[in-house]
Amino acid sequence: MNRLLLPIISLMVLFTSCTVYKEYPIEVYKPGEAAVPPAANSVALIYRNFKYPNDTLQHFYKNNYRLVKAKNDPEELDSIMVNSCLNGLARELKRSNTFQQVHLFPYRSFKRHTGEHLPELPGELTKKIAGTTQSDLLIALETFSYFFASYPENFEIPESNEVITAAVWGIYDPERERLIERKTIIDTVFWNGYDNQGNYQKGYNPPPRLQALQMASALAGENYAKRFHASWETVNRIYSVPPLPDFEQAALYFEEGKWDQAISLWEKYTDDKNGKLAINARYNMALAYELKDNIPLAEEWLKAAYDLAKSYHNQDELEMIRSYQKALETRKKDFKKLNQTQNEEQR
Repeated sequence: MNRLLLPIISLMVLFTSCTVYKEYPIEVYKPGEAAVPPAANSVALIYRNFKYPNDTLQHFYKNNYRLVKAKNDPEELDSIMVNSCLNGLARELKRSNTFQQVHLFPYRSFKRHTGEHLPELPGELTKKIAGTTQSDLLIALETFSYFFASYPENFEIPESNEVITAAVWGIYDPERERLIERKTIIDTVFWNGYDNQGNYQKGYNPPPRLQALQMASALAGENYAKRFHASWETVNRIYSVPPLPDFEQAALYFEEGKWDQAISLWEKYTDDKNGKLAINARYNMALAYELKDNIPLAEEWLKAAYDLAKSYHNQDELEMIRSYQKALETRKKDFKKLNQTQNEEQR
């Protein structure tokens, strides 16, 4: 028996040491991130016109890493950029049918004011502003900054332009006269002539400063609007393929979407006696059950994988399992939020 046991143990070590980890993309539901009352059907958009004292680079830009003062800037440069941002927000909110009505207030609704600290809008004021348009919600672009930089062509990359935008957004509930959420978002838009596949477009010229600033400002508004509506997002999960015929066959089933066939093969190796192979099998079982939308059972298999992995003190495996546990916990919260939204809509 002892002479047979040693080769078996050696094979087990070999199998676990040659394990291949593969990525598998799945679609997950992501509810809107912004904390918005479900009954809110109309929204008012407004600019606070607030500036911090150190926000003084509006008419400057960086050229070849040197700070330069712009010439011939439009007198209403800030108005142009803010309107681009708010119009981008309004356009995306309408496109996604997030609200039945979107009301956009003019740029000069507030006089320019500065300060070290950004105060909340008084509750009575939010109610008054929203009341003029019978809006259920008020979204305020509290402050907005932007900066352009251009970089010359070098041996590695072609000529390129960059715009950084920084916005502080506030969501106000006029009925309850309170701030629901305040969010600072910094976006960077880069133009260098390469498309999304990494192919360089010969003869490409990056947009000039004013055009680039306006494009980036509109994109800042559009990106913020995406926090208000649900979407489907592609994320990568990981599964393991130790060098055993059953695991290789299970991987083929798995890639074909035949979850039950893959489960039947992995389940053969989930017992403690299979050592580290059981960790791989249990982890894979968790993923299969997630894809079958059985999150509770996926969590059970993942916990079983974690409990066994602790006995081997393998930090890499433990970290991978903990990361997946967090992902499943997020999915549970997203499902709960979706169910709450659907129930409220049906009332």
